[in-house]
Amino acid sequence: MDQPTRSNKTIACLSALIKIGDTEAYALFDSGSNTDSMVPEYANAINGPRIKLDEQITLQLGCVGSRSKISYGTRVPVDFGGLRGHVYFDQVNLDRYDVIVGTPLMNRHGIVLDFGKREI
Repeated sequence: MDQPTRSNKTIACLSALIKIGDTEAYALFDSGSNTDSMVPEYANAINGPRIKLDEQITLQLGCVGSRSKISYGTRVPVDFGGLRGHVYFDQVNLDRYDVIVGTPLMNRHGIVLDFGKREI
């Protein structure tokens, strides 16, 4: 059996450019992520403070054995939709995105993902 063919529309994630600091960050909105994350390079570029966590936190990804440690975070200004204020992000090495907006931020601010309409 072959893997079913999927169209680009059905595999596309919901992402957007959102204003963080004085620039736009490429953000993935991920309802499967229980943390809000930012790449350290982006935090440095917008002069986000590097906050050392008292204890490292394990970041467990969806694949067995795929994990990392979170040692630092940052708190930076965000301006997206009705959200305006400083937001905490864990600093994580990400691929393709500057930021992952996870369930903590989406739940706190009522962000809804509509895959049918392709809207955030």
